[in-house]
Amino acid sequence: MLKSALRPRSLAFLAVALLVAVLFVLLSRWQLNASLTSTTVADPSKDRVSNLESVVPPGEATTAQQADHVVTAVGTYRPETTVLVPGRLQDGVSGYWVVTELVLPESRQRWDAADQDLGIAVARGWVASPEDAPRAPTGEIRVTGRLMPTDSPLPSQNTERGQVASVASAQLSNLWNAPLYSGYVAAFAEGPGEYPAPLADDGTVAASAGPLGAGLSRLQIDQQPTDTSVHALNLFYAVEWVVFAGFAIFLWWRFVRDEHLRRENPEQYFYFDGDYFWDESEQSYYYWDAQDQRYYYFDDQPAVAGGQQRTPPRDTPRPDNGATHD
Repeated sequence: MLKSALRPRSLAFLAVALLVAVLFVLLSRWQLNASLTSTTVADPSKDRVSNLESVVPPGEATTAQQADHVVTAVGTYRPETTVLVPGRLQDGVSGYWVVTELVLPESRQRWDAADQDLGIAVARGWVASPEDAPRAPTGEIRVTGRLMPTDSPLPSQNTERGQVASVASAQLSNLWNAPLYSGYVAAFAEGPGEYPAPLADDGTVAASAGPLGAGLSRLQIDQQPTDTSVHALNLFYAVEWVVFAGFAIFLWWRFVRDEHLRRENPEQYFYFDGDYFWDESEQSYYYWDAQDQRYYYFDDQPAVAGGQQRTPPRDTPRPDNGATHD
């Protein structure tokens, strides 16, 4: 069988089968990656700026439906509340978020349980080192940014003084001793409170807008993934392409196997509708071709023990002078 596998025709078939199999494996890998990739279902309406109170009222939890909205709010920063959140990436560089409480005036009137105006944590921007963090501006400030759900509280034993491990509203509420919204705002723009939010023609935040304070970089926060499940259809296609790759190799193996069996057991593959004869000296079959008016050997058929033997007509020449023919 190895001899059959090493024939040029078999090797050519193998090269084609391997090429097809590699192509199918690459398609399988592509489908597998697609099945595991989270899908971000972008909602254009969430990128248009809305008032914070119209998206989530004071005292209510920020749900998945409310999160990712771009909101605007006017309030007053408490500069003494500024903390840094380490390990935040910006353009692939690890740095710090500068987070400060923004107190919202008259918000106490919209939440009965509050004994003072509510605040909301605002990630004002990104800095490369703590020394670059500017002081929060004073006076009424309009903040525009993406509303984010609160982070989970993380232990802060390994953080330095003035730093927290995450933007967790419950943790910051205890740290600042103030009632807070359950989420926080990742700011895209800051400006004086008397001015409207900087908007583009489509209602989104203008690309030229940014935070106040030298050294602060505008945060780059897109809508978060809303579907992290495995996509069963893509996973099925990935398995299917692997099966196809195996089938290509199987076809080559069947081709080699059939070639081998045809040489080992030629009587099982000997088909001819006309009269044929047996040449004892040549140990091969031959037949008469009426069109060419001559005999031809079945040169791909060796001797078959116990095979049919016939004697050619006396008026026909012996096939020794004839040609071989498939």
